Amino acid sequence: MLGGLGGSFRHARSASGLLRLLLVLSLVVPTAVFAFVTLQGRALLLDNATNRTTRMAELLAQQAAATFDGYNAAFSRIEEHLLHTEGQFQENLLHEYLSDIDRDMRSVDSIAVVDEDGAAIAHSRYFPVPKTYVGDRDYIQNATPAGRDRPGSIQGREGMVIGLPVKSRISGKTVLLASRGRHDIPGAAHGTLVISISQQYFEEFYRTLALTKSDRVALIRSDTRVLAQIPAVPGRPSIDPEQTGTLGPITTAAASEVGIRQLTDGTIDYVSPVDGARRISGFRKVEGYPIYVEVGFAVDNVLAPWRNQALINLAIAAIATLLLFSVARMALVKSRDEAAMQALLLAEEHQRLEAESALRQAQKMEALGQLTGGIAHDFNNMLNIVLVNLELAAKRLTDRKPDDLDRVDGYVRGAAQGAERGVALTRRLLAFAHRQEDEDPVVVQASDLVVGVLDLLGQAAGSKVRITLDTPRGLHPVRVDPNELETALLNLVVNARDAMPAGGRVHVSVREEGRMVVLSVKDTGHGMDAEMLKRATEPFFTTKESGKGSGLGLSMVERFAIHSGGSLRLESQPGSGTTAEIRLPAAST
Repeated sequence: MLGGLGGSFRHARSASGLLRLLLVLSLVVPTAVFAFVTLQGRALLLDNATNRTTRMAELLAQQAAATFDGYNAAFSRIEEHLLHTEGQFQENLLHEYLSDIDRDMRSVDSIAVVDEDGAAIAHSRYFPVPKTYVGDRDYIQNATPAGRDRPGSIQGREGMVIGLPVKSRISGKTVLLASRGRHDIPGAAHGTLVISISQQYFEEFYRTLALTKSDRVALIRSDTRVLAQIPAVPGRPSIDPEQTGTLGPITTAAASEVGIRQLTDGTIDYVSPVDGARRISGFRKVEGYPIYVEVGFAVDNVLAPWRNQALINLAIAAIATLLLFSVARMALVKSRDEAAMQALLLAEEHQRLEAESALRQAQKMEALGQLTGGIAHDFNNMLNIVLVNLELAAKRLTDRKPDDLDRVDGYVRGAAQGAERGVALTRRLLAFAHRQEDEDPVVVQASDLVVGVLDLLGQAAGSKVRITLDTPRGLHPVRVDPNELETALLNLVVNARDAMPAGGRVHVSVREEGRMVVLSVKDTGHGMDAEMLKRATEPFFTTKESGKGSGLGLSMVERFAIHSGGSLRLESQPGSGTTAEIRLPAAST
């Protein structure tokens, strides 16, 4: 029993350690999972945004290249027309020709021809053209042969230049200009052909991209000048002469040829100096032109769904963590309580075992006390035999008659036999008193054990009680502590003797009933009524006079029987004696 409680206590302590680990894991694991899922989701969104900017910038660069090639084709048509009509210049005919081309191109606001002196000589929307000087504009100066040879030239395919946004001196509109020098003979300048790009077309086209206010699509010249951007700076148009500043990433990339090549093929995560927003931007160079397309997604917008999902994940993780922590803590508290209870039970069981050991010793001492009277009587008889024989031997030796030698020898032998019987009785008594408690159960024959303690039973019963036995051989053995069985049998005989103060008979028998071996002690005493029989096995209950019994005998016998896997059965009626049966399971043989 004590070993079982000790094992339970160790198991409870081990369980408490595991539950403490579970308590820590209930906090760490959900937090780690939440952090991993959240960071993984953020990385996926940023990667997706990077891929989208790259693809969209590539598509818009292709569209811009096709548009600029269309302008070059229009310039070539106009130049060819001028070559065929040179020397026959008529403004009205050129105006009509330019108007026809203007109508065919949706992105064009107007087309103009500027002479070598920088004066407009024909216009697709105005006839006659207002006398206007534009020779100081950057789109005129950069389109000349000198502009082509200048370091950092911004001329593209066939010498076409995309100029900075300006407010037209003819129409008064803010426009983006594409220009190309015209030549009758290669190397000889004859003025400039100019196309004004419609701001409305540009805004409508890029508005179809469904961008947010914080996203950005821009045309940027290789000298880092912003030509157009969507969405525009609040309160300003998308093509704005006052917003043609430099863009940090482009400036950095333009610092070396390696930077330019990297910009053509990659993306940049940067904080824009234009509006201060952090963006993931993809840059693509328009093939054949010193123009870049930027498509930038604001990181705040990209991560907005992630933040919402992160809040949901946080709530789920918090609930899961709280539940896990609560369950683990409840289990830990319960485990600690169980461990404390196991420790308490272990201590109580230890105390109980010590008390039972003390009670068994007290019971044995009580049995020894019961034996004292009979032993004293037997010792008196044995000593009388020794003394009588020794006196007779001394008398014969004093008379010194020759025929008395044989008688002396008989007297001495009688004295020796009496002394030997006393020694044997003393030895049995000492063996009973010094037996060890709590020995491991062994297989014994109940009949042999009864016969072996018959002398002690007779001494305990006294001279007025006759003991009879019925102990057949060949019965199944039992597995018990033999010392406790002898003590139990002795207690039953002493109780039987006390129930017969005038003397009587005690019948001790051993028999089998099925798989049970029954050791029975039956007396012819005064018996017990139903109430006394019900309380007979209660500790300290006794019907004996004060000082003649502790009331522990039957309770100890019952405990021994139960501990051995059996039971104690009592049968009694007033005036008919009492039968006590120790029923024990038969041991396997």
